[in-house]
Amino acid sequence: MNAPSLTLAVLLLLVMPSIAFAPMQTTYTPLFDGVNAYSYLEAQCDFGPRPPGSANLSLCRAYIKSVLESFGWIVTLQNFTYKETECANIVVSWTETSNTTVLLGAHYDTRPNATEDPIQANHNLPILGANDGASGVAVLMELARVLPMENRSGVKFVFFDAEDSGYLNGWDWIRGSTYFVSELNQTERDSISAMILLDIVGDANLRLPKETSSTDSLQNIVWNVADEMGYGHIFLGSYSTSILDDHRPFLDAGIPALDIIQVPFPWYWHTLEDTPDKCSAGSLSVVGRVLEVFISGGTPSSYPLDQPILLYAGLAAIALILVSYTVIRFRRR
Repeated sequence: MNAPSLTLAVLLLLVMPSIAFAPMQTTYTPLFDGVNAYSYLEAQCDFGPRPPGSANLSLCRAYIKSVLESFGWIVTLQNFTYKETECANIVVSWTETSNTTVLLGAHYDTRPNATEDPIQANHNLPILGANDGASGVAVLMELARVLPMENRSGVKFVFFDAEDSGYLNGWDWIRGSTYFVSELNQTERDSISAMILLDIVGDANLRLPKETSSTDSLQNIVWNVADEMGYGHIFLGSYSTSILDDHRPFLDAGIPALDIIQVPFPWYWHTLEDTPDKCSAGSLSVVGRVLEVFISGGTPSSYPLDQPILLYAGLAAIALILVSYTVIRFRRR
């Protein structure tokens, strides 16, 4: 090997590590169907208002369980009692021994009283909760249908009960998620690399700023996926505020957690106007497709956010070396 060739070989070895750690991202075409998701939203609302302990919520719980089992998932109910009310989280895994990497959550109960309704007489009436409750559940149900088989063993879904009754009859918020986290042993906590919560994600004019208490690194990865998919006008780069929601118990337990939620809340939040006509299949589709690509593309610890930059830098270095080598050989002639 002559001197120029040896120089070229050494330089190539120096830049090759950047290429070795920067494989090309695989292309993934999401299968998420927003129309299907919207049908799951409507089906929940067909049961009527679904406050904790109600017959309507029990019927809705059975419906969710039946649909997910039809997709091949294992569904168990985590029963608990709060304020003398029988409640149940719906826990969904692909196998009995699944090692959870990503936990996806949403609350499936609805607020017992329309406390924000502009008509005072409606304040003691229960809300239908099409967006605040049913939208997040609908997205997760459709994700359960379309997720690739090779990714399912690392995913767990949890549908939380008793989230939305805070400040009513002495109730606190987020009771289902608080109970769920309290029952996790240390091994189970350590196995969850990311918890992603969906809440109020169905509005026809959906805008999702970043929630400030969420784990930044996880949030930035999901928002980057959305931006690369052309959804930057929905997954906004701006920040909203900190929300007390079902992701909080996970954060308190040291688990990276993200709340995907529309803030400010839509004008019909906690009113009798939270009905399916305020939601759209298109909005559900955007959120579902972003999560589908996120899950299929890698876990939060391995998603190749920086890899394109490294790849292009490595290729540019090789191009520069090849040009320099050509110039050296030309001059030697």
